[in-house]
Amino acid sequence: MQEALNPTTTPSNTALGRIASAPLRLVTVREWWDEMDEPTEMLADPEAVFAADEAKLLSLCTVNAITFRAATDEQPAAFPAWVFLAAIPANP
Repeated sequence: MQEALNPTTTPSNTALGRIASAPLRLVTVREWWDEMDEPTEMLADPEAVFAADEAKLLSLCTVNAITFRAATDEQPAAFPAWVFLAAIPANP
């Protein structure tokens, strides 16, 4: 019975736990895919997928007045971690 009360994975060790522990943490699309252990090597054109995801997130944030970090020459755009859950389905 004690095993059920003491799970072996803490929230910070799971993908959703990491998001829940810091939902406002800014994350790039590439970081999101890496953090969720998505198989990017299986994508025909990862950069096109990342660009499409970024465009979707940018639109969602702009329409809903959600703060994000705009892309610059030095760094890609980054969005609050919780926004990814609303915009990008798991294993599309």
